[in-house]
Amino acid sequence: MREGFGRRRSRFRDRECGRAVGSLVCGAAVLALGAVLLTGCAGHTAAGHSGEEGPYPLGEKPKAGEIRHLPTGLTVSLEGAMEMISGATLVCVGETHDNIHAHRVELVIIRELFRRFPGRVAIGMEMFRDPQQEVLDRWTRGELSELEFLKAVKWFDNWGFDFAYYRDILAFAKENRIDVIALNPSKELQEEVSRGGLDNVSAERKAMLPDIGPADPYQRASMKAVYGSHLPSEGMFESFFQVQMLWEETMAERVVDYLKSPRGAGKKMVTITGGWHVRYGFGLPKKVVRRMPISYVIVQPEEIEIPEEKQDQMMEVDLPPLPLLPADFAWYVPYEGLEGKRVRMGVLLSEREGRVVVRSVADGSPAAKAGVRPGDVFVSFDGQPVEEMTDVLYRVGNKGEGDSASLVLARDGVETSAAITFFRFPEKKAH
Repeated sequence: MREGFGRRRSRFRDRECGRAVGSLVCGAAVLALGAVLLTGCAGHTAAGHSGEEGPYPLGEKPKAGEIRHLPTGLTVSLEGAMEMISGATLVCVGETHDNIHAHRVELVIIRELFRRFPGRVAIGMEMFRDPQQEVLDRWTRGELSELEFLKAVKWFDNWGFDFAYYRDILAFAKENRIDVIALNPSKELQEEVSRGGLDNVSAERKAMLPDIGPADPYQRASMKAVYGSHLPSEGMFESFFQVQMLWEETMAERVVDYLKSPRGAGKKMVTITGGWHVRYGFGLPKKVVRRMPISYVIVQPEEIEIPEEKQDQMMEVDLPPLPLLPADFAWYVPYEGLEGKRVRMGVLLSEREGRVVVRSVADGSPAAKAGVRPGDVFVSFDGQPVEEMTDVLYRVGNKGEGDSASLVLARDGVETSAAITFFRFPEKKAH
């Protein structure tokens, strides 16, 4: 027997802690400061967790694509896994946000369920907030282009991870008219809870609060072990924990409201969230069952190993004893992000009075070689008008090494043209 049900040391990505703690306690991200380093992968990095806890020894190192049913310790085929997964109303996938292979697992599950139950599958996504539901509905009805969609949901403000991680999932939903449900609360409600806690929300927003159930003791202890050392006081941990509860209770409410609605009646839902929202079942799954007793499965894409370039982001964590399985299925995948695959301009931008302005240009960058200067204002990119930063971010994100772009910039009130050729520009050299 492994000591998976007792106290153990696990490895987590400290940048996930930084992202979560920073966004909840500090309440600020790069874009909130009005500037963004221009790259095709605009965002932060999510958690990675390699290793499997459970009653059965892992044995040999798993291979990419292997699927293990943790309650039995048995390796199952894709068809076998989907046969079991198909019996559940709710399929909770806990992703590593910056791993393209985790997102491929999500798409496989969605496609396989849709093949078995055409017209009876929905997707719930942590990446969107409930005020954005109307935009998601317009997307799945085919009314918006990709760029129009990203602008309408303010992708780079609200989520920030490279859209390419989620493009295939959202394209499949659009192509097949699959409902996509926004799971997260509004940014305004989240900020109020972060500042004053759940008991001090303004009357205006109190009606927006979901029903908050009792805190799960295993969840509290686990989160304290992972995040507590990053917070300077017990009070800050409580604030952080309450925001986590707001997230998950809102997610659960959104899932249940949809499944109980005429639109969602008789459907299955696949939820796409970060791993800690579903791992061990004490997050989103338990909060759904408290509202609506339905069958669920947890699928955890598990990284076989952490790449060398991400090793310095790992930290050791002593997790408390947990008499719980982390998931029903561990789906083993390589770990591959998009950071090293993206080209960059090497500029820092800001929006001022409806204009996209270059704040700074990194030495030796593609922008510098093209003659872009601080103070330049973007007029057009490849012949398309630039109205906001998303226009530039999106188009840079679709460029590859060796691609070029034509820019029109306003400099001291006079328009000037620039031709830029993209190459991989190391992030450490940018500013």
